Amino acid sequence: MWRPRVEPPATAGPVIRLANFPLPRTRDTYAAEVAEALRPGQVLVSLIEFDDVSANTGLYAARDAPRLRVEDLDPKALQASGPGRLGLQRFFSRGNRAFSLYVMAREGPGLRDAFHAINASLRSLRVGPG
Repeated sequence: MWRPRVEPPATAGPVIRLANFPLPRTRDTYAAEVAEALRPGQVLVSLIEFDDVSANTGLYAARDAPRLRVEDLDPKALQASGPGRLGLQRFFSRGNRAFSLYVMAREGPGLRDAFHAINASLRSLRVGPG
């Protein structure tokens, strides 16, 4: 008889949000309820910390926050898809801590400028030991 070993899913911890618009309160870890209200050129980033045991392995093997590019946005990467909505998700580790970076955006003017600002914010990210 086969008995596969299945690791339990990672547990989400603290969440940091970045947006180029006033952000309403959200309940969902990835703020999916905001997708409907996105206007052209608006971007919302959710940076979620996961269990330290996931750091530096599997999905989280990449070191440091990735540089985000508008060209990487994909309508299939969203939990809540819709016309003009795009997204992306990246996983990485920093300071032996595991993170998921989830981006929702709406096509429109100002998107490249928003990504430039997001990347600058991610470069300034400081993470202490887990």
